[in-house]
Amino acid sequence: MMPTEKISQWQFMIIMSVSVLGTEIFNIAAFPAQFSKQDAWLSILIAPVTSIWCILVSTALAARYPKMTLIEYSRCILGKWFSLFVEAFYLCLLFVYTSVIAKVIVDLISLISHPLTPHVVLLLMLFAICGAAAWCGIGVIGRCGEMIFPIMVVIASLIFLLTIRDWNAIYLRPVAENGLVSILRGASVPSGWLGEVMLIAFLIPFMNQPKRARKASLYTTVIITLFMLKTVLECTLVEGPLVSEFPFPYAAVIRYISLGDVLERIDPVFLPIWVSVGFLKLATFLFVTCLCVSRMFKVENQRTLSLPVMLIIFIGTLWTMKSSSGMDAILRFYFYSFPIASFIGANLIPTMLLGIDWIRSNRRIVYDE
Repeated sequence: MMPTEKISQWQFMIIMSVSVLGTEIFNIAAFPAQFSKQDAWLSILIAPVTSIWCILVSTALAARYPKMTLIEYSRCILGKWFSLFVEAFYLCLLFVYTSVIAKVIVDLISLISHPLTPHVVLLLMLFAICGAAAWCGIGVIGRCGEMIFPIMVVIASLIFLLTIRDWNAIYLRPVAENGLVSILRGASVPSGWLGEVMLIAFLIPFMNQPKRARKASLYTTVIITLFMLKTVLECTLVEGPLVSEFPFPYAAVIRYISLGDVLERIDPVFLPIWVSVGFLKLATFLFVTCLCVSRMFKVENQRTLSLPVMLIIFIGTLWTMKSSSGMDAILRFYFYSFPIASFIGANLIPTMLLGIDWIRSNRRIVYDE
């Protein structure tokens, strides 16, 4: 099925950037610090390996099967029945990812600005806004990103400058105190987040110049890694060993900033922009989930599936909120299930598809000769 709407290379880069940074930017410092402590920034430098691997493989597959998403060319490679396992895996993965993203955004909004508002109300508002953007299509999400992303970059730069006076370099020493193993363990969750660039396997057909997807994706990985590195360094230099104790360390750093007696709290100014980036991330994942379902069931107009898909994700998110172990389940998911699931979805399955397709194409050449 040929996508009817197109996005530019710049819009593609913005969508991929916010699809990783939208929610992770707030708690990116907490997870690697659990294992690598003050060396969390070293874990961030290792994390992009899986992302680069995913990009190289996914763009190679996209070049072999132009105008097709991962769901469509998996059928060409594996056949109708074996591809069902791949399709079901990605469908479940996207449903879980999207539910967790919605849960994190609601928790963040509740923490920073609306602690007394029921989570159900916040969730309804969140799905109403993001669902409308997803229903309108990837072009609308890309144009919204063009407006919000430059503001996000400016605000991130201001936060960086305003926190310099509170930095304490002693929090970064000693370097590599706990050895390479702890640094590698600390890189597991960030590498899983960077593995979310697997969305390129669904979005490349929507680019007006798909041949530039590899270069654009690699540039995006550099941008995301620099953002993550900056954030982890800020949180570590300001909060020190306490960074792993905060659920959202970056939000705590922003709250810590003050401009003398003139302005004690600047987080009401800065945080809403970051939350809007989270909205864009959720809208993108909702769109890709609806796209995955429509390609799986061969529905021409994916908008007809938007409402039932969003309803299922809404119920899944609501279930995690109502569960007494909801937050604990999210943490266990991030520490244990998430890195493995991300590796399978971003690296293992695409590599397997490329390998099988390469073997089949070589056999065809031999038989033709």
